[in-house]
Amino acid sequence: MARPIAEDSPAPPPAVRAAALFVLGSLVLSLSLMAAAMALYPGGTWLDRASPGHDFFRNFFCDLTADRALNGQTNPGASFGKAGMILLSAGTLPFWFLVTRLFPERGRLALAVRGFGLASALAAIAVPLAPSQRYGVLHALLIFVAAVPGLLAGGLATFGLLATRHGSRMPARLAGLTAGLAALDGALYAAHVASGVEITSALIPALQKLAALALVAWMAGTAALAGLRD
Repeated sequence: MARPIAEDSPAPPPAVRAAALFVLGSLVLSLSLMAAAMALYPGGTWLDRASPGHDFFRNFFCDLTADRALNGQTNPGASFGKAGMILLSAGTLPFWFLVTRLFPERGRLALAVRGFGLASALAAIAVPLAPSQRYGVLHALLIFVAAVPGLLAGGLATFGLLATRHGSRMPARLAGLTAGLAALDGALYAAHVASGVEITSALIPALQKLAALALVAWMAGTAALAGLRD
């Protein structure tokens, strides 16, 4: 059985440190690219196609990946948006393995988290390649294919982090916050897709952004705790 991580634990193996650095590097690059895409976005949201520029809580991330913005203008930051979302998804590949280092005494649970997390990450990489304005049904399908195993991985990881007797409680809180926000946003988005009408509530994109911020914090904290500390 793997030894739980403690304050006096030796430095993690080189492969684990490399995974943690990959997660942190992907976060830095992803956030930089997404910031550039937001700055370049011409304008338009699903609630107001004439609104100027990017609205953080009213635009979806996927709005940034479309070649044409919702106001009808060419979107010069589309490539930055796609690259940023792909990098964030790629960063979750080693992230799910690092998460389970924080509850090493639960081997079967760790395997389930890794399996669901890997499936979610691979599907999420494809989402920005199929923008909603051009691939409506496929885009929604990819989101659900990525979201369902992702929520399962997040929920199980939250349980594992809460159940462990070792280490900080902060990862468990961030995991629960991420999973809760993502689940609520996913339920609202599913209801929207089922309704067959365009977005009518700013709550859906706002929750998406809040869930993403919680995920970024969880990923960064996990990388620091599981892969970098001596």
